[in-house]
Amino acid sequence: MDDRYNKVMEWEFAREAYTVQLELLCGRGVKLFVDGRAVLPGEAAARTVRENSPYMADYVLGDEGNIEQVRFDRVTRC
Repeated sequence: MDDRYNKVMEWEFAREAYTVQLELLCGRGVKLFVDGRAVLPGEAAARTVRENSPYMADYVLGDEGNIEQVRFDRVTRC
């Protein structure tokens, strides 16, 4: 049971840390999308930081080279 608890705590810590990073990006005007739908930082982290949930982040740059969007799309096998 301790191993499962430790794993859950690791995922929870990773999710919280990623949420903070995404909140900082949003504070700079960066828009977040998961599977094509606009989301808030907490939802993006909750949906993408999970075991058996392969998501890829695509950073969309504006004309001046700044990040304007982060688009998370589920990775599927062919």
